[in-house]
Amino acid sequence: MSHLDHNDVQQTSHQRSLNEQFVEIHQYIREQLPQIARISFALYEPFSDHLKTYADSTPDHEILHRYEYPLSQLTGLKRCATERCDRCINDPTQSLGADTLHNQWLKQQRFGASLASPMYYEHEFIGFIFINTAEGYHFDEQLNQQLSTHIDTIRQAIGREYETVYKILDMTSFILKQNPKHLAQSRDHQERMYHFTKIIAWGVSQRYHLDDEKIDHITLFSRLHDIGKLSIPHRLLLKPGELEMTERQQVIGHIEKGVEMMESVLSRTDCLHHACIRTLKEIVSYHHELMDGSGYPHGLQGDDIPVSARIVTVANIFDALTTHRPYKQARSVPFALLELEKMVAEGKLDKHCVNALRSHQEFLKDITRKYPEPDPCHFSD
Repeated sequence: MSHLDHNDVQQTSHQRSLNEQFVEIHQYIREQLPQIARISFALYEPFSDHLKTYADSTPDHEILHRYEYPLSQLTGLKRCATERCDRCINDPTQSLGADTLHNQWLKQQRFGASLASPMYYEHEFIGFIFINTAEGYHFDEQLNQQLSTHIDTIRQAIGREYETVYKILDMTSFILKQNPKHLAQSRDHQERMYHFTKIIAWGVSQRYHLDDEKIDHITLFSRLHDIGKLSIPHRLLLKPGELEMTERQQVIGHIEKGVEMMESVLSRTDCLHHACIRTLKEIVSYHHELMDGSGYPHGLQGDDIPVSARIVTVANIFDALTTHRPYKQARSVPFALLELEKMVAEGKLDKHCVNALRSHQEFLKDITRKYPEPDPCHFSD
């Protein structure tokens, strides 16, 4: 049987992140065009209609991060996305209003000009490439011509990243659809996990140095943390009473099964060495580990547990507490937070991950109402 231990995940060689690639591309551009001050990519999220910060070539500076805004309210960029055309703003300090955080930040940077170019994957709009010049420099026909080859390189880097992540999500979605009972039960759980994980990842991003790209990978792959439960009979997942020893071992085994399934998916997508794969494997492998070493299956402790897994662990326990299960009733958000804090006091959970949830209680309540756990009787054999 395939087995992935802690060292396998930590030592997996991987392609550089998009942020790292942008830094290198930017350095190369500046050798020829020193007036180019920054390149970045903002990712479009269709289900929320949000354009959100993702990758940037200036990670060591005071950049805009953890920011998103509805594309429908950005009329100029919306038109560019629809009409597949670039938008060039020379002298942003004079041309832009101050109605969004992004515009305020852009004006503060005193860039000379801003070029926005829409990005597509298989004809679907996926975001914008932004290129900014230093103060005093504007875009003209000559500069645009000089930049064209570099923009193609940027598009290729983004395309590889996007294709890798969504190939994984698409293939796992296909696997779930072959198991309709599991799919019906997991759909809303995945949605809740996405939102809970995102809140935590944003909340700990500065402490754990998580950039927007890493946050996006953690939140997206949080949906796949329990993929190994497809190996468990559905009736066992819905069992109201205490599990027998053999049944408990079967449940614990879903971690190893999940790793096997993801390795199978990754081998078929030809993306075993992409930067995001390490995050995916961490989440699937370690989301039941606890800080005091009492978790499973490896009994990891403290900082040996990757931050991505610690985030998903807290989100998963919070979700289990606030939704109905065959063996218990859902608890309130305040009650769940108290339980998490008890687990922090016992040394089981990352306190910073738990703290990140506390200031978002109304939003957490909204998510539990919007994506309620379905009645288990609908999925009985």
